[in-house]
Order: sequence, then C-alpha cells, then structure tokens
Amino acid sequence: MRSPQRIGFPTIILLFVCLLWSSSASAAAIDLTRIDFEYDSSPWTLGWKFSVTAPTSIEALGVYDSNQDGLAGPADVGLWLASGGSPLVQTTVAAGTTAALDGYFRFTPVTSTPLTPGVEYLVGSHLDGGDATSLFDGNGIVDPRITVIDARYSSFGSGFGFPDQTDPGTDGAAYLGGNFQLTPVPLPAAAWLFGSALVGLGSLTRVRLQKG
Repeated sequence: MRSPQRIGFPTIILLFVCLLWSSSASAAAIDLTRIDFEYDSSPWTLGWKFSVTAPTSIEALGVYDSNQDGLAGPADVGLWLASGGSPLVQTTVAAGTTAALDGYFRFTPVTSTPLTPGVEYLVGSHLDGGDATSLFDGNGIVDPRITVIDARYSSFGSGFGFPDQTDPGTDGAAYLGGNFQLTPVPLPAAAWLFGSALVGLGSLTRVRLQKG
C-alpha cells in the first residue's frame, strides 16, 4: 500500500509566491463597494480626470454595468490627454455579457497604452440603450497608482466625445462612466527575497535530515 504523498517544501514556496502574485494582480482602477447614485448616460459622455503616481499602462477599457447582468446596448469608451485631441485609445464594449465582468464593470482588452506621471488624462464612456452610469465619491477602492482629480462630462446631447466639462465640488469624484484596468503591480522585491530565504531554509533542513 502506497503511503500518502507529502507536499514538498519547494511546492509550498511556489504556492506562496503564486498567492502573492495573484493578490497583486490589478482590477478596475476604481472598484465600487456600494452604489450611491446612478445617472442616465445616453445624452453625453461621462467620465473623470486622473493622473498616475508611477509609470504603468492601460490594458483594458470598461464601462459600468448597473445590475451586473449585461449591457442593454454597446458602449463606447476612450482615453484622452486632459489637454484634448483624439483619443489615445478607444474601444466599444459589446452589449450583453460578452465582455468580462470585474465588479460593477465590463472590460474589453485594448492595445497596451502607457501612462506617465505628471500627465493628466481623461477617461469617459457613452452608454446607450438605457444603461446607467454611477457616481464615485469615496464609495469604493482606488488603485494606489491612480489619483482621481475630478468628474467630467461632455456637452448634453453630444454622444461619444471628449468630456471637457466639470463642475465645482467634484474634486476627487468620478462619473462611472468609463473605467480601466492597469498592468498588474509587480511582485514586491521583499516578497521574492522572503520566498528565496524560505527555499534556502528548506534546502538546509533537508540536508540536515539526510545527515541525521
């Protein structure tokens, strides 16, 4: 009869490192924890202005899915420099449940688009077909690399376009609207060193057991 197999020490270390890596994977730039207000999104593009604290890149653009049950219609979402011009990157998130759901948002991958500290950006979306957007005003978790500056919107009836307008009192707020996902946070060097130290300790223990 075969004895039960034990999980080796290196396997435990590998699982530990994988756990740390998975916990560092990025989600939405803003992850809502509760819904306070919703808005009709069809007359305009709603979004927000932001900057980054470290070099990173956008890997997916997304839009708010009010009931997390699919979009009633396709939604256009884009990223602009706050100074204006054409979108740096844009996409259309398909109606229904085709796009991946992350929290209250559905995301579509885009060409990796770098973000630079010291530069201000706008992200915004136009949802049609009766879909709603939501307000962020502290009711969620913000990726630590992101600084939310203020809420933005385009002219009423303009459809999808540069959200160049804002209102007093929206500092730190966002119309969601558009959202995005960043590259994962790199595994901290301290975690690698800790893992390496554990591997070394495990090897030393095995040597001692073999000599005993």
